[in-house]
Amino acid sequence: MAVEIFLARGLREHVEAPESAVVEGATVREALAALAGELPEIRKFVLDDQGRLRRHVNVFVNEAVVHDRERLSDCLEEGDRLYVVGAVSGGADRSAGTGAASGGGELGGTR
Repeated sequence: MAVEIFLARGLREHVEAPESAVVEGATVREALAALAGELPEIRKFVLDDQGRLRRHVNVFVNEAVVHDRERLSDCLEEGDRLYVVGAVSGGADRSAGTGAASGGGELGGTR
């Protein structure tokens, strides 16, 4: 079945790739494999050596996060949209004087 995979700009900065591609696949793994068949250089940025999603990559099917990050067995339906994006992380605003960095907040406590 045909699904469309959208690649985040951050990923496309490292790999020459279109914003989206239509591929065939009944599972997330099959769809990503089809994409890697068309764009081989994309694989190393999305999957690790064991074929699992890299820790810094998130994949969404429509608006839901992929549940099976190891086997990528989440099922797809005709017309689904996959979004491949870099994971966002961060911490407390250190300039505010709160949070773990300043000794306060939920994690920091006092010494």
